[in-house]
Amino acid sequence: MRWTVKEWLNETYKAKKAGGLTAYIYRALNWPDFYRHSGAPAYEVKYGGTTIALIRFEGKGATVSAFAAAARFPEISDLDLVELALWVSKLRGASLSLN
Repeated sequence: MRWTVKEWLNETYKAKKAGGLTAYIYRALNWPDFYRHSGAPAYEVKYGGTTIALIRFEGKGATVSAFAAAARFPEISDLDLVELALWVSKLRGASLSLN
């Protein structure tokens, strides 16, 4: 694990892992199946030019859903995705408190 995540652009994050892996986390478009009920913000995790996961925030928690495409990249595990969600939550909280 051991990711370092920094805000790259507004609500876009660049994640680097020790060992040279880089992933990007973007604010997701409106996914009807997720936004229909909660309106919760969601973020896509992209690695190798492919969207591999969706992070959706609800209240004080988050749901991480890995897509089938994530299986092509065994170097990023489910624990890595959870760590990325924790980073985004922390960074979102910091930027929300500034507003």
